[in-house]
Amino acid sequence: MNIRRQCVEILEQILEQSLFFNALKSQINDKDLPFANMLVLTALRNLTAVQTVLKKYLLKKIPNKNKSAYYALVLALTEIFYLKTPDYAVINEYVNITKKTTDRFTANMVNAVLRKISREKEILNTLFNTPHFPQNFQSILRKDYTFEQIANMEKMLSVEPPLDLTVQGNKEEIAKQLNGVLLPNGSVRLHKIDGKISELYGFKKGLWWVQDFAASLPIFLLGKINGKKVLDLCAAPGGKTAQLLAGGAKVTALDVDKERMDRLKNNIKRLNLEQNLQTEVGDALEFLAHNDELFDIIVLDAPCSATGTFRRHPEVLHIKTTDDVKNALELQEQMLDAVTSHLQKNGILLYCTCSIAKDEGESQIKKFLEKHSDFELLPFEDKAFKTVEENIIDNGVLRTLPYYMKESGDMDAFFAARLQKKA
Repeated sequence: MNIRRQCVEILEQILEQSLFFNALKSQINDKDLPFANMLVLTALRNLTAVQTVLKKYLLKKIPNKNKSAYYALVLALTEIFYLKTPDYAVINEYVNITKKTTDRFTANMVNAVLRKISREKEILNTLFNTPHFPQNFQSILRKDYTFEQIANMEKMLSVEPPLDLTVQGNKEEIAKQLNGVLLPNGSVRLHKIDGKISELYGFKKGLWWVQDFAASLPIFLLGKINGKKVLDLCAAPGGKTAQLLAGGAKVTALDVDKERMDRLKNNIKRLNLEQNLQTEVGDALEFLAHNDELFDIIVLDAPCSATGTFRRHPEVLHIKTTDDVKNALELQEQMLDAVTSHLQKNGILLYCTCSIAKDEGESQIKKFLEKHSDFELLPFEDKAFKTVEENIIDNGVLRTLPYYMKESGDMDAFFAARLQKKA
């Protein structure tokens, strides 16, 4: 199938069925994947601007049976305004796609809309070059952040995120070999990638794994973990598991998804870190209810709205709402309550989420400490980050925002708190 037609179908699936792009990539041939990545992710990052323009130029609502025509228009405008594909080629391509997926009348409408927008392209450039979050995502942010902070986050929509690697071994050498930048925590950041990730220097030797800078910080901030007995809950895809093992911990990793756990095990094997790993597939609450084992450290990377990952997964901007945040809170609270009896005295509970909503982070931990007097916050120290301008450690907890370190490529929004069970 024509790759652009395939991208139209995938974009429709993402937005109509609230799916993640990663779950649909297996439909795409390897040779077409770089283009599909660029096209679909650029469309999702700039969807609010594209939809605003289409609202002005679409005189009639497209019937549901021909909804694919709308997504053809979205991708066509993405190519014209953001990928700078020649107008005539874009119009011809997406009109032909619409002829095959709908009918001649709808294809004529797509043709007319695209030609009119193309003629008025110069006066529309400002609108297309002003990134904005959709209303639902704005609603999530306004509860916790100022207009200035939200505006700074929106600017990140026009920046393609770099690739961060967590390294075991000689960090300076790997940065040099990959033409990367060494970050304050020892991660290596790549702004440009030539070829597949699996073909980069050091991949086959297991010298590094892909992990966003922000996601790597909680384990990094734990300090010495050599010999510690650790339970890693909701462990897949395994970035933190690898960090724990590389630090010398003895890890039991659990995840409910067998396929994701298989990927975790394969990755840990590639990294030559499987010696101290035990894996379990199953529901975390059930595992905790039927297991009386005690641990020195429990890492709970809790199920959440994932709203902090919008740089790399811009679909969350359009498929996540305040209801998703609310729905995550009860399960997070249940899991926090359940892990308390599985820690040794003086044991550490590391709670993390990749949510930008403070209800899933700061407020959740505040509620936990009010409920569990046998735990106390063990503040993180920020002395390891003197070269980071932003206040990554805020009142003892970790809170990163997407525009932090923007001069070197920014980061995901992330939250983590370290709690200690009192002796």
